[in-house]
Amino acid sequence: MSSYRALFARRGARTVALSCALGWLSFSSYGLAIVLAVQAATGSFAVAGAAIGAFSAGSALLAPARGRFVDRRGPRAVACFAAPHAAALGLLVAACASSQRSALIVAAAALAGACVPPLIATARSLWPAVAGADLGRTGHAVNAVLGDLARVAGPVLTGLLAALASPLVALGVLVPGAAAGAVLLAVAARPAQARAPVRRRPADRVLGVLGESAGLRALVGCELALGMSLGALEVAAPVIAASGGAAPLAALPLALFALGSVALSLWSGTGSARHPARERYLAGTVVLAAPLPLCVAVPTLAGISAVLLVAGAGFGLLTVALFELLDEVVDAARAVEALTWLTTAQGAGMATGAAAGGALARGGVVDMLVLAAAAAVAAAGLAIGRREMLLP
Repeated sequence: MSSYRALFARRGARTVALSCALGWLSFSSYGLAIVLAVQAATGSFAVAGAAIGAFSAGSALLAPARGRFVDRRGPRAVACFAAPHAAALGLLVAACASSQRSALIVAAAALAGACVPPLIATARSLWPAVAGADLGRTGHAVNAVLGDLARVAGPVLTGLLAALASPLVALGVLVPGAAAGAVLLAVAARPAQARAPVRRRPADRVLGVLGESAGLRALVGCELALGMSLGALEVAAPVIAASGGAAPLAALPLALFALGSVALSLWSGTGSARHPARERYLAGTVVLAAPLPLCVAVPTLAGISAVLLVAGAGFGLLTVALFELLDEVVDAARAVEALTWLTTAQGAGMATGAAAGGALARGGVVDMLVLAAAAAVAAAGLAIGRREMLLP
């Protein structure tokens, strides 16, 4: 772990890591917290679904615009979103507490999503400057590991707060998290910018950096397909667990997926992998996709758990490589916007995969697993087919 000790000894590294932790934990908890709070306030899962849908739409659709804003004004501009985002979340909490009309609740959720700080994308662009050329990959690995841990811890902590206190308290606790992370990141950005000034160039008015980089477009296509696979798996896991009479055990395969991802992300950060980022990204997509067809043959909780542990390792490998690869396929001055395009693509893919998986549930779990496997294989095929576009 010497690489990680060296990283955290460098100025600003701990601040950036803390801001990433706050961001990942908040973003991983919003969905469950909003659903629980809105349902408790209105008694309607329909309104809760509309609220989380409005939040997600506002977050995803405007993500590239927020990223472009930060790219044009520098990383410290991420703090501009802190107060509006926290205020919108506070409005959502107040609307739920006073049992206001459903329209106000949904509008507040949409506003909160529209103002989400591009915290993780900004942090990713800062890690190379904070960590230095020799430890940049280790910084990206820290970012990836924190994301995996938050995907497990966020919903668990939210559920505990909702059970021990109330759903409204669970949502209220999240109000300052991302805002505080954005402010911390702005503080860390001052010395990092001084060490690594970026070069700016005009953006395409419509597609921005996406219209300028063929490599980024290839990565967006891969993330869309990977998102569909993950979305289908998130629906399939509860169906498989419920068929065995133990629905809560659906958390097991998803947790093992995260565990596999953490392990490979940590390993990547040690510098043991000597291959270029492009090759590690391609390998990650293959390792993720290759075992998933086995789920179709063994559609049991034990089978899918074993498969997702291996697939998660591929996800961890490709995530760290992806963070590095962005610095090669887009201009440094457009790095924040570039990652927001990828998160938007993955979010859209997950929504599509989850919706399609739910529709296929009537035909049995095998159809859902076929969808998940096919989407992952498509992502690997796309990455391999367009590998030349991923060259710097």
